[in-house]
Amino acid sequence: MKTGIRTGLWLCAALLLSGCSLPDETAGADVLGIAHSDVDQLPEGIRSGEADFMGAIVYGDRGYTGLTGNRMYPNIRVNGQSIGKCEKRRAMVIPLPPGDHLVSAHSENAVERPITLAEGEVAYFRCNFLRIGGILFPPAVLAPASADDAYAVVNR
Repeated sequence: MKTGIRTGLWLCAALLLSGCSLPDETAGADVLGIAHSDVDQLPEGIRSGEADFMGAIVYGDRGYTGLTGNRMYPNIRVNGQSIGKCEKRRAMVIPLPPGDHLVSAHSENAVERPITLAEGEVAYFRCNFLRIGGILFPPAVLAPASADDAYAVVNR
């Protein structure tokens, strides 16, 4: 009887640990329908307006990730298309045309942020996850941010 209980405990532990990794939605063949770049350093030309860039910049916060690394960060979609997975202190630079767009973060929940871009405008979003809550994965966070905050985190 003790062996059955022990086996059951090991199975429960294995199931819990398997839930510690949020699957990366970018594993599919056609997920990069919107061109973007993942960068460790944001070019200063974007902030100054000299880079002739408009679109969205989504960056992973500098928060503690512990043993889980970037696995808990949510997946990002723009206009319903999967772009990639947030990573700590990295940014996704996503060129977008003027007009209405929907940037969203997905984990156990979905956080949607509609934006309307004017010619030459850049929208910044901080991406993270809540340390508490969630049944299998921590809830996603996607908050509007300033250019100064994005540069301070990514370009540390």
